[in-house]
Amino acid sequence: MGVIATAVVVAALDVVVWVAAHDGAPVAAARPGGANVVAVIDASSGRVVDNVPVGRSPTLIASGFGGAWVLNKGEGTLTHIDEASRQVVATVPLDVTASDLTVGVGGVWLVGRMRGGVPQPLESAAVERIDPRTDRVNRRLQTQIGASVMAAAGRALWSTGLLPGRVRGAARSDPQTGATSQVDIEIYGDLIAADDQAAYWVGSSASRVARVSTRTGLLTSSMPLASDRSLAAGRVAPNPTGVVLGGGALWISAVDGSVLRIDPKLHGIVASIPVCKNALALAYGEGAVWVACGDATVVRVDPETDRSGPPIHVGGLPRGIAAGGGAVWVTLN
Repeated sequence: MGVIATAVVVAALDVVVWVAAHDGAPVAAARPGGANVVAVIDASSGRVVDNVPVGRSPTLIASGFGGAWVLNKGEGTLTHIDEASRQVVATVPLDVTASDLTVGVGGVWLVGRMRGGVPQPLESAAVERIDPRTDRVNRRLQTQIGASVMAAAGRALWSTGLLPGRVRGAARSDPQTGATSQVDIEIYGDLIAADDQAAYWVGSSASRVARVSTRTGLLTSSMPLASDRSLAAGRVAPNPTGVVLGGGALWISAVDGSVLRIDPKLHGIVASIPVCKNALALAYGEGAVWVACGDATVVRVDPETDRSGPPIHVGGLPRGIAAGGGAVWVTLN
C-alpha cells in the first residue's frame, strides 16, 4: 500500500493542480526563478520578499526548528532553509522515496518506501528522522504499516497506510522503537494533523473527520463535513485538500476554495470561509491561516474574524505551504 497510497495521493494532487491551472483563471506570470523555488512572503506586510532556489519539483514544505524544510520530489532530496537568513544551509539526500514530511517529536520526519529497487511487501514503509542541528539522518525505522501520510505529535507518529493483512487503516508508532499499533478511526483518512492533545484524520472521499486522543490512542469523536440536510438540498460535500491545527481550531481546505473552521472537539463546523477558486493546501502560523490557491496566489485568513484577505500573487503555481519565522513559505513547481 506504500506505493499504491503514494501514487493515489500524488496523482490526486496533480489532478487538482492541473484543474486549477486550467480552470479559466490565468496563472500569474512567474517571477524570475518562479519554478523550483520557495516564495517567501513577509507575514506582516503580506508581500513576497524573496525567492529561494531549491531542488527539482519541490512539493511538500514544513516549518520548525528555525528552518523551512522542502521535499524535492524530482530528485529525492530535502532542502533545509534557514528562516532567519532565508539561505539554503543543506540539501540532504534521502534513502526513502518520501510521500510525506512532518516536523515534531525531536526532528524532521519523512515516510516512504526505501530506494534501491529491492522488492518490498506493500505493508512495508520506512521512516527517517533528520536531526535539525546536523542535517543528518539520526533515526531510521522500518515499519509494517505501509504509511503514506504522517503527523508527529503527542510523543508519537500518527499515520495512514496499509496495515498487516493488507487492511487500510490508521496507526500509532513509537518514535524510538518503531513499534506500531492500529488505531480504529472508522474511516480511511488520507489527510492528517496532530498536536499534543489529539490526532485528526480527514477522509477526502468520505468527507468526514475523526479525532483520536494522543493520550489513550482511542477514537473520541467523528463528524461528517456535510449534513444530511445539506446533501438533501443538492449541495456537494466538500472535497478536502488539506488540514491543519492552530488558533484553537481545526482548519480544512477544500477543492471549491473554501476553508472550514471546525471545533477541535468536533462539536461542529464553526465557519465556512470562501477564500479562492481552488484551495490546494493550507498552513497555520504567524497568527493566521494561509491558503495556497490554484490561481497562483496565497490568501490570509484572520482567525479572529474568519475573513479572508486580498490575494497575494506568488508568481507560480503553489504545491506546498508553511508558516514560521516571521514568514510564509510556498513551494512553486
